[in-house]
Amino acid sequence: MKMPGPDHMPADAAAIGRRRWPFLRPHSTIRGRLIGLLLLAATPVVVIALAGTASDFGAAQRAVQDALTVQRDLLLRRVVARLDVADTALHLLGAMPDIDTACQSLAATALPAGLTLRVVQGAAPGACAAGEVLLDAPQATGQQALLIRNGVATLAREVEGRRLSAHVTLPPPPPGLSAWIVDAEGQPWPITADGPQAPAGWRVDATTATDANGRPLVLAQAPIAEDLVLVVSQPAGAARDEAILAALQRVGEILGLLALSIGAVMLGSGYAVTRPLTQLRRIVTQWRQDGASVAPPDRAGMPDEIRDLAESFVAGAEALAAREADLRGARERAEILASEVHHRVKNNLQIVSSLLALQAQRVTDPAARAEFEAARDRIGAIATLHRHMYAHHDPEAIDLGAFIEELGVQLFAAVGDRPGRRIILDVSAPALRISSDQAVPLALIITEAVSAALKQGFPPGQGGRITIRVEADARRANLAIADDGVTPRSDDQLRAMLLRGLARQLGGELKRQDAGLTLDFPLRSPLPRPPPSVRPPPAPASRPG
Repeated sequence: MKMPGPDHMPADAAAIGRRRWPFLRPHSTIRGRLIGLLLLAATPVVVIALAGTASDFGAAQRAVQDALTVQRDLLLRRVVARLDVADTALHLLGAMPDIDTACQSLAATALPAGLTLRVVQGAAPGACAAGEVLLDAPQATGQQALLIRNGVATLAREVEGRRLSAHVTLPPPPPGLSAWIVDAEGQPWPITADGPQAPAGWRVDATTATDANGRPLVLAQAPIAEDLVLVVSQPAGAARDEAILAALQRVGEILGLLALSIGAVMLGSGYAVTRPLTQLRRIVTQWRQDGASVAPPDRAGMPDEIRDLAESFVAGAEALAAREADLRGARERAEILASEVHHRVKNNLQIVSSLLALQAQRVTDPAARAEFEAARDRIGAIATLHRHMYAHHDPEAIDLGAFIEELGVQLFAAVGDRPGRRIILDVSAPALRISSDQAVPLALIITEAVSAALKQGFPPGQGGRITIRVEADARRANLAIADDGVTPRSDDQLRAMLLRGLARQLGGELKRQDAGLTLDFPLRSPLPRPPPSVRPPPAPASRPG
């Protein structure tokens, strides 16, 4: 037997899956909620990790700037050292008394690589030089203390008519770096002969710029002298890519950790929560479908809360099964008792009908005998209806055709005849669900009409036909009774009053003719009643008289 379930519960496990789309509502499942809690708990950690990643990215950028600053300082010391050597040599030459002594001193001095000293005496032809011969060395004048061209710096001095100059080859920057010296007019000069042009948009105190091709550069500046500044640059692309790669790697590690955590939650929740709940749901579904006893689920590995839920459900199902067994027993006993009561009521009505028939035989007055017989027929009709209504599992359903035919047999027998011998009884009626409040008046109306036709429409020796038609739909029913007996007939006032009262009880409209009647009435829905599990077999019909 399938257990009746509440309206808000699905009929089976498939309906649970069809009820909602879980991917559109992740919070509707335990697994989705656990993942949501994990993400909520991981939010501060992720925020801190991302902040650390941003801080590391900034630190990497600063590290590039710091490394460039170190390289700038090293290059600055080398440039300043060479310029200081040249300046010191010029001071020594300027301190000598004449050009001959200065030239003799130059000839006897071993100069370091990359340094050339020159002494010129006014417009006189006497001049001397020592050191490397620099073909591209610029010629400085007295008005220019320092001149830088093509990677060579020229220092000039005027001492007692002698023009002294020193040409210094500037040291190259480390590989991957570029360097410039900016003069007092803001003009940058590369410190190597093949050095690149100065950064576009360069300005004092700038830490970033772009080269001629638009690539970003990192800058570091330092003063050499009062009007000279050393600028060192490094391409920012490689360092920036390195920092971005490190940041992306850090973010990837965070996302990978989250993905692993979510996977662990899904696997763990599936094993520890979802699997026990699915097993419990399968047991509940099977119990609701079969109504059998509940098989205790495997409690091994279940959390305490789900184990308590399973035990509570098993206990509740067992208590419910015991309660249902008690209710079934009580209902069966009530059905047996009700059936016995109805059976005895029907028997008592038949006894009353038989007593009225016996009493009518002792009455000598024809009018009184007719009244006794009419009362007998009415009680017999109610007894027959009672047996038909309670002989089936549904007391509100009656086979009108079978009932009317049996009722006709009783009415024909009351006048000493039977259907088909002299008078044909033609019955057409469907099986109909009708309440007992309407079935009794309908049976009495048929009884009154058929009795009147038999007694008044067909004198002894005359045959004919009595037709009874019942048509019904879901809301209304129509009864038509007609015969081809003699007319006109005497009007029985009591019968007419009974027919009008019974028609009003049905809520219909009665139309009488000389040889029949029609009745149209609404059907009232009977109250449903569950079928009895045990009902005694119907007793055989007894003929009155």
